[in-house]
Amino acid sequence: MRIAGIALILSLFLQAPAQALEPEAYAVINRNAIERHVLPRYDALADATSRLETMARTFCATPAAERKIDALRQAYHDAADAWQDIQHIRFGPIDLFFRSQRFAFWPDPRNTIGKQMAELIAKHASSSLDADTLGHGSVAVQGLPALERMVFGDDVKKLQDAPDAAFRCGYVVAISENLARMAREARQEWRAPNTGFAAMMLNPGQGANPRYRDAQDATLDLFKSLYTAIEFAADHKLARPLGASVDDARPRLAESWRSERSLRNIRQNLAAATDLYVAAFAPQVVDKALDAALRDSLARAAVSASALQMPLERAIQEIEGRKHIEKLAADMLALKGLLMQRLPEALQIPVGFNALDGD
Repeated sequence: MRIAGIALILSLFLQAPAQALEPEAYAVINRNAIERHVLPRYDALADATSRLETMARTFCATPAAERKIDALRQAYHDAADAWQDIQHIRFGPIDLFFRSQRFAFWPDPRNTIGKQMAELIAKHASSSLDADTLGHGSVAVQGLPALERMVFGDDVKKLQDAPDAAFRCGYVVAISENLARMAREARQEWRAPNTGFAAMMLNPGQGANPRYRDAQDATLDLFKSLYTAIEFAADHKLARPLGASVDDARPRLAESWRSERSLRNIRQNLAAATDLYVAAFAPQVVDKALDAALRDSLARAAVSASALQMPLERAIQEIEGRKHIEKLAADMLALKGLLMQRLPEALQIPVGFNALDGD
């Protein structure tokens, strides 16, 4: 079955170019993507970060000796899940004011987060506990990776018994409030009637300086998001920590190694990519063999990601665990190639040489 599936994928690269779509097809792709994929996920992100802020405030309002970290950690996981579900949408309101980087500054090869967080905590400046001030500062100290260090890192007990526990807790609240505010703003800017980003995508070519000339132009951004979901997971979230061998594994280069949710992130990314493809693109793929191959490739990658029952950070350091991760990496590489080589042609999307730069 697996060999047959791979043969089907390879055969598609040799097929004749697809027929051009009708202009209305792009409008349908855009509408389905926005209404069934993008907007519900920004709603979920705003809701999850709001709950995170509430939990952080509840945690820190509790006497230090009685603080229980598990509920706060669960709220972090819920917010991180919601972010992974929409992280691939790199355009629109999330691209303004560095919101994407502020939400999750990663990769961080120079440990900028650790260095700047240590400096911030050492100063004990009350201004650091103000969400507005934090939000206008360095992207490295205000997002989910910074919060992960506070609630899963080596110093987590300091939230309960350190002399500066009150300051550290205030910092956790400030990060959570800032995340909730960014998510709320992004949702509002997508949904604003007539002037929101959704309206801009659904009504291309309007206004003095329209972002999109036509519906096909807007569809290109959506395709780039679909491709980016797979490319970023394959090339960064998997390849960086995996290394060439067990001895070369680098678990601390995984995206969320402190909370051991790096593989969970990839599962979320794959599920989000599948949803975007099925909701928006699949109905307009006339070539049913290609549609079947894309669905099969997405499903196989998802099965590979779900087959491993240990954290990525541990799996890459064990022979058997690496076999699962290497299979996942191979499946995602095949999926990435299929998306780039065949889907733009099938949908007549003009993906140029530099079309994916900056994503």
